[in-house]
Amino acid sequence: MAAVAALPDEVARVALDLPLRANLSALDNIALIPIYQRHFRVGESNQQAQQLLDHLGHADIAPLRDPDMTPAQRFVTKLARALILKRPRLVIDRPGAMLYDVPYPTFIRQLAARAEMTGTWEIFDFSWNQALYKE
Repeated sequence: MAAVAALPDEVARVALDLPLRANLSALDNIALIPIYQRHFRVGESNQQAQQLLDHLGHADIAPLRDPDMTPAQRFVTKLARALILKRPRLVIDRPGAMLYDVPYPTFIRQLAARAEMTGTWEIFDFSWNQALYKE
């Protein structure tokens, strides 16, 4: 799993060790990325973040802060934060550690079907969990 932390910059990651800002809403956690990395205006960045949550089917979590989210809502926020980077590769690191409240292989497949991403999604997990992703 140490290899996941050493991935190059063109990879977007969703991982337990990449926490949300607890004092910010889901929308703000996502919108921070284009504000600081691409110097977007706050309004434009908020609009992009909300559209991404809409596309993922979780628009209702926008006002929630990290302590008020379920594990699945927290995961969706982290996923949206990674997707807004618009990188060609997305790595999800040990989803079971983050998604213990839903059947996570199915949940991730549903999100991937809804997400507008042209790159590849990869799941890094323990070898004994690899059978969960075959379909």
